[in-house]
Amino acid sequence: MDLLLLAHLVAPYEEWKAVFDGDAEVRAQFMTGEVLVGQADEKTAMVVAYGVDLEAMAEFMGAPEFAERTAQFVSHHTIYNLSEVAPPH
Repeated sequence: MDLLLLAHLVAPYEEWKAVFDGDAEVRAQFMTGEVLVGQADEKTAMVVAYGVDLEAMAEFMGAPEFAERTAQFVSHHTIYNLSEVAPPH
């Protein structure tokens, strides 16, 4: 599954990104495709992830350790399913 994840920041993007980068090895277990990361604005980071095992990601993000590690950086996440659409004619 391909996803867009918005991290609603309560800390500077650079601090959140350091924590995000620190999880790369674990994330590789459930995000098998390309992962694009960027700052949308002062309060939002965006992650576009291809080839996501949604159940495994939910288990990772639902763990108390994840909540403790990210609470000072993110208030909440919003996740969208991405699907390809035909271009308008």
